[in-house]
Amino acid sequence: MSDFEVPNPILNTPYEEPTRYWFIREGEPPELREGRRPSVVYPPSDTPSAWDLSEGVLKPSTEFAPGYEMTLVNLIRERLAEWRGQGYDGVTAVTRELIEWWRREGRKTPLFFAQLEAAETMIFLREARRDFLQGVTVPLDEPSDAQKNDGAKAFLRYACKMATGGGKTTVMGMLCAWSILNKVHDRADARFSDVVLITCPNITIRNRLQELDPDQGEASLYRTRDLVPPHLMPQLSQGKVLITNWHVYERREMNVGGDSARVVKTGVPVRVTE
Repeated sequence: MSDFEVPNPILNTPYEEPTRYWFIREGEPPELREGRRPSVVYPPSDTPSAWDLSEGVLKPSTEFAPGYEMTLVNLIRERLAEWRGQGYDGVTAVTRELIEWWRREGRKTPLFFAQLEAAETMIFLREARRDFLQGVTVPLDEPSDAQKNDGAKAFLRYACKMATGGGKTTVMGMLCAWSILNKVHDRADARFSDVVLITCPNITIRNRLQELDPDQGEASLYRTRDLVPPHLMPQLSQGKVLITNWHVYERREMNVGGDSARVVKTGVPVRVTE
């Protein structure tokens, strides 16, 4: 074994927060460190100067050069752990019941820590007590100038980046259940919605994601993955999960009847002879 290979690449269980990691730098032996690896992102080697640091969510990393520390992600992780340790202050009764259900002892198939953290992060950003959110500002997703000319407006985007095999569909189900059940319980709470739109890249994935439809009942992911207690399934069925392909958002030609099947590339003029 060379000096640059680690003897044991797997240091942590997928069911608990990581407690150790390998610190690796080019040309140096790997170093085993305690704690969790900070969130760091590496830009493409040919475009390092194109990164926008104006929002303060990235800063050059001194240890993981040429990477950039994702300061907002690391701050949220820290606050989330504190919030979790204090019993999820501020959440609704419905949210608390779901979290306790997901984390309860004796689950036939325990959820991965990554799945729990992803769902809890979204919940934290919407329901945590204000003092936990002090200084946590997620910048708006701004449209380009061309998009603004077409009437597009900035919106708030929350994103979870998970590894392949990390259970992203399960996280989607957790968040669908969280939003729908909270809205059904309190129709006046504008933080939640009982209608969820899921956009996917192709028909194959769209068909597979049908398990997120609450109308599937016991065959839905909410029961097969044990995400919702049985007594809450009737309330969950009062919501809607709409699953579609992203292609439906493409600009299309309009004919006299108002129907069209041709997708128009944005910004490219199309001539039609009638």
